[in-house]
Amino acid sequence: MAEMIPVRMPKWGLSMQEGAITHWWKAEGERLVEGEDLVDIETSKINNVCEAPTAGVLRRIVAQEGETLPVGALMAVVADPAVSDAELDAFIADFQANFTPEDEDGDAVSALALSQVDIGGRTIRIGRAGEGGAVPIVLIHGYSGDLNNWLFNLEALSARGPVVAVDLPGHGGSSKAVGDGGLTSLAEAVVAALEVSGVTKAHLVGHSLGAAVAARIAADRPDLAQSLILIAPASLPGTAVSEAFLTGVIEAQRARDLKPWMEMLVADPAMVTKDMVEDVLKFTRMDGVEDALSLIRDRLVGGQDAADLREDLADIPKALVIASHRDQIVGAPDEAALPPGFRVVWMDDAGHMPHLEKAGEVNALIIEAVG
Repeated sequence: MAEMIPVRMPKWGLSMQEGAITHWWKAEGERLVEGEDLVDIETSKINNVCEAPTAGVLRRIVAQEGETLPVGALMAVVADPAVSDAELDAFIADFQANFTPEDEDGDAVSALALSQVDIGGRTIRIGRAGEGGAVPIVLIHGYSGDLNNWLFNLEALSARGPVVAVDLPGHGGSSKAVGDGGLTSLAEAVVAALEVSGVTKAHLVGHSLGAAVAARIAADRPDLAQSLILIAPASLPGTAVSEAFLTGVIEAQRARDLKPWMEMLVADPAMVTKDMVEDVLKFTRMDGVEDALSLIRDRLVGGQDAADLREDLADIPKALVIASHRDQIVGAPDEAALPPGFRVVWMDDAGHMPHLEKAGEVNALIIEAVG
């Protein structure tokens, strides 16, 4: 019997339990290219497109526009034209008869096993996913974010091997003490957390502020950095962090004040949901967060950390940079001013969050880069 491949409701983030089908980009009978836009899904946290998981023919759409399905439920079936309708019907009936929605905690491959590690009186939250003996991919989020910012990347990356996501000091579930708020201080905290966790070699993947932290680690600890991938990076030549954005996130008191700043992050503002805004607002109102973010903002805007990092880029043999000329938060790096071993891939159909906006392309680039 020819292979039939289920297209299932993805799990975007630790808390996602269901998603609503809002638009199919392909019709039954159309041929799919792996990674192309297939179906738009709306969740309480984010709205985005689910990409085709494989090449083939979209033989059957099971979930219609307007339907809400639990994570893992069957949305469609990809199969060879030689598969008969009767075989498709039997496959779908068997899937539906045996499908059980995951429990509230979830057991999807994208779920992170969360823990706290102590680094000299401070705690750092880390999440782990994936198995095997490969060098782990370490994910470092950006300003005012947390490890949930990698919700569209975890499944693909953890299918390759171990993944470790880190909450920077002052962010997420980590302690709110950030030292002087500088890149060196943040980098030392991440290195300490990795060492406590038994990670002695890593593929470092950072976004925005996290990219600057990852580059700082790679320059200072070349023994730790197996490879370096920088997504919408701050502090590279040609970039300039938006002080208005950094301050706007800190000072917003209501969702309607914060939403315009959140919409700056992406090329399509429709991606930003009410719950996404509310989650960031709740975080910024936690005790100690405003002071922590203010310290980090002041160091970013001050520019000395960026100047020091640019001086040290020559010590990093190579890096993959994923950037966009439409980035409203840090701008576009000056490709000509980067060291010879740095390769830049432009994603100008995205904004500051290409790992969310164009997750399939970014995941493929990361997996290629880490070998």
